[in-house]
Amino acid sequence: MKGGFLLAALVVAAAASLLARPPAPEPSAAAPPAGAPAVSPVAAEPARSAEAAGPGWFGEVPRAAPLTAADSMADARLHGDARTPPLAPRAAAEAGPGSAELADRHAYRAYEARQEARVMAAFASAAQREVPRLQADVERARASGIPAAQIARVEDKIRRLEQLRREIADPAAALRD
Repeated sequence: MKGGFLLAALVVAAAASLLARPPAPEPSAAAPPAGAPAVSPVAAEPARSAEAAGPGWFGEVPRAAPLTAADSMADARLHGDARTPPLAPRAAAEAGPGSAELADRHAYRAYEARQEARVMAAFASAAQREVPRLQADVERARASGIPAAQIARVEDKIRRLEQLRREIADPAAALRD
């Protein structure tokens, strides 16, 4: 008896919340004015999303259906997906060689030398930041009992990174050794 009463109360409350919602507006099917270019329905309307209709039985109730997969893909094809990270950082305006550098081979060699110096400086900077992290990893490995052979590989990597960083910082010193 109690179960039937609870079920009836639940049905009445659900019906009341459905009746309390305002109806969704009907989409207009008006034809485009004469002379207007034909636009596909996907490109004509902006991306749709679920709008909240206010508090319902279980909180916010969506008023409109969410995008279908086909609509979402068509919208992403036309406008891209805002959640997608960039594939590569934007290149600086002065990243490429200028027309004068392209025309003169000596100027282009100077441009190449500047680019190589920039890459080497970036490597040296990254190595300088990475060596302390690797040394901390070695200390943690020793404390946790990692085999000595694995620790030796990381220590060798640290030694080679330091050597390359010194060679980049002072190329003449590398020639003297």
